Amino acid sequence: MTQVFERMTTERLLLRAVRDSDVEAVFVLHGDPETNRYSASGPMRSLDAARTQLGVWLDDWARTGIGYWVVERREEPGVAVGFGGLRHKVLDGQQVLNLAYRFAPNAWGSGYATELARAALELAREHLPQTPVVAVIHPENEASIRVATRLGMRLDRIIDYEGVPSRLYVPA
Repeated sequence: MTQVFERMTTERLLLRAVRDSDVEAVFVLHGDPETNRYSASGPMRSLDAARTQLGVWLDDWARTGIGYWVVERREEPGVAVGFGGLRHKVLDGQQVLNLAYRFAPNAWGSGYATELARAALELAREHLPQTPVVAVIHPENEASIRVATRLGMRLDRIIDYEGVPSRLYVPA
């Protein structure tokens, strides 16, 4: 399974499994207050926190053969503009695939989140159809809500996610 999800190319993006050397990119993106405006924990505060987060993602890949990708533009390989994709998560006692996407502000408005999410949903439908896909979105994150809606996802319910009432989207 890992090879199916490990590396993918879309029309404009290169999507690849995270690796140890991505720690600085994790910190830069997740330490930016703008990219974390809707995150319950706020911006990442240290390189050690980035190492810890990256360790969780690397463990996802090692255990399940699926996890979040580093997102690079095809015309600019090696430069991370975002992170996202699918990772296994237990939500309300149910095993799900959490769809996430987070991009640097200079990549906002480009349609990259939709392109990444569409690729992730197609892989999930084809290779993991038995596992539900969800997107947990802060109710004020209108851009992420638009991406989920554009993908044909619908609001299922409001859940408590890390202490924040959040919108749970599922494929329609």
